[in-house]
Amino acid sequence: MSTSSPSRSRWQHLLSLVVMIGVFGFAVFILSYGFGVTSPTIGIEHAEASGSVTQPLDVLQVQAPIRKSYEGTSCQRVIVQHNFAASYGTPFVGTYSPPKNCEFTTTIFNLSVTSTGINYDRLGLLFFGDIEIWRTTTAMPVRTGIFWNFQKEMTIWDTLLRSDQKVIMELDNLDDSVFTGAYNVTITALYYNDHVAITPADKIYPISSQSSSKNQSSMLSIPDQNATATYILPKNMERAVVSILASGNGAEEFWYKHVPTEYVNTFSNAIRPYSPFREVQLLIDGQLAGVSWPFPIIFTGGISPGLWVPIVGIDTYDVPSFEIDITPFLILLCDGDPHTFELKVVGYDSKTTFGNVAENWYVTASIFVWLDNKSDQTRGWFTESSTPPPTFHLTPQITTSAGTNTSLYLKLTAYRTLSHTSTLRTSSGLRVVTWVQSLAYTNTQNYTGAYNDTLFQRTSGTSTFSPTSRLAAPITNTFSYPISFFIANMPAVDPIATNSSIYAELDRSKISTSIPILSYLTSPSVYHRSAILDTRQNGSCIYFWNDTYYESAGAIDPAKGSIGATEQWFSFTGPVADGGTERYGRHVKALDGYEPVLVLDESYPDTIWVPETERMGKEEL
Repeated sequence: MSTSSPSRSRWQHLLSLVVMIGVFGFAVFILSYGFGVTSPTIGIEHAEASGSVTQPLDVLQVQAPIRKSYEGTSCQRVIVQHNFAASYGTPFVGTYSPPKNCEFTTTIFNLSVTSTGINYDRLGLLFFGDIEIWRTTTAMPVRTGIFWNFQKEMTIWDTLLRSDQKVIMELDNLDDSVFTGAYNVTITALYYNDHVAITPADKIYPISSQSSSKNQSSMLSIPDQNATATYILPKNMERAVVSILASGNGAEEFWYKHVPTEYVNTFSNAIRPYSPFREVQLLIDGQLAGVSWPFPIIFTGGISPGLWVPIVGIDTYDVPSFEIDITPFLILLCDGDPHTFELKVVGYDSKTTFGNVAENWYVTASIFVWLDNKSDQTRGWFTESSTPPPTFHLTPQITTSAGTNTSLYLKLTAYRTLSHTSTLRTSSGLRVVTWVQSLAYTNTQNYTGAYNDTLFQRTSGTSTFSPTSRLAAPITNTFSYPISFFIANMPAVDPIATNSSIYAELDRSKISTSIPILSYLTSPSVYHRSAILDTRQNGSCIYFWNDTYYESAGAIDPAKGSIGATEQWFSFTGPVADGGTERYGRHVKALDGYEPVLVLDESYPDTIWVPETERMGKEEL
């Protein structure tokens, strides 16, 4: 099967893109300097060697508002203030004390970061003791400097926020003659009294390496480590939820474009193994309690760095957790005996169904527990428990020419359902509790050589949990994560004399209707209504580098060797921390190049229309 025609059209599109961006970039330059259009800043200036003064670039993640107003804090407190330079193996270690003489019901953390120089994107892990409370990733710095601010609702951690804590933040970074971009990080707690009743968890237990006593982060790395924790839990629990943080890094950063292991050597250069399917599992005493089919996070160095300046990817600054209601397991967990919680990450294997993953997945989890103070022990029985394995179907096709493999087409589908239902006897009587998941997945890829890949993947599903009232109907959350991209990676024959390049087109969405379990249980008067999110990112970029650039760090400067454009639509309606429902829309466009610029930024006091992600490549054989 010939692929010359699609390749030609791709490159014709690329040439059009370069011309369009050049013309558009010149127009933006004239508009910006001729009519005084400026980007938002926080008053930081950077003086270059020439003596000219430039303002750092605001590298933003589009997010839904957490509050209607951020004014009127009851008090504030700096949690972290640290410059992460040569920080590998040396995390920030500090202390947290709750504010005195300060009435608050809501806590928001504000993350503020500045960086000037050149460096890679980095992963940041924030712990209170052994419990990870925030996972973030950085933007990629440029020579003229960058900054960003991001807010995260932290009220679910109220139990920890009311007592002294050891604060550990890991953000491993390099600082030398090439990698000059340190990250100056400030995290400030904003406390508000919203005059609402909150019911935070009585206890929170970590599933982590529990390394805070050594002044190290408690992150676990799979597959190198066993991610287990064993506890004797209180006998009088009435509700329990596990929140899981898991992200693929290193050889697993682009897990969704891997192939089943038997196809890794289809071309002369190997493709990464273990399939494009990943499942994060939670097991209790070896029994599957729930799973996550993860959202494909793209870090700011991912796919092509020029896509992510000055708009970063979805969830870049706040890597999402996944919540599993384990209340049906209380009939086992309340017996006063030790119980083991385990996290696993698995791929698909055509022979064994579940297979290995590469290095590495960073995982932690937290067990949130609510107690029945009017009872000594919760009892009950399982009504139903069903955890059949997923159903997989793989469709492969290899095309050859003159005895050489020229293309590899793969389609992998998966479906899974699981459910746990039990009847609990607490001080308030008998109550039926349930946790149900239904998941669907499809991934199609067309490789034309190990470096060129066209991909479409969609993960969708529902999860259902029991409300606090025994008279109310179960609550069902839904999600859909479509992603599609084309990548042409052209290595240079002589990497010193000539450029290598990556051309990439990306289109993806995150669509959900949800009531987060922990927010609902912690602040029931606020988070009893669904939040509806629909956001889409679409972009194209060509990125050049060679070994000479790399020696001067040009290869990782997204403003040095890239030309690209990114557009995002964002529509949200849902509850906010200070009461009521917020409707919000935003539409942004950016050009990346020697001087990245936000060319469109429109906000709306209502939801907006968001176009659907478009599929690249063929759907069927």
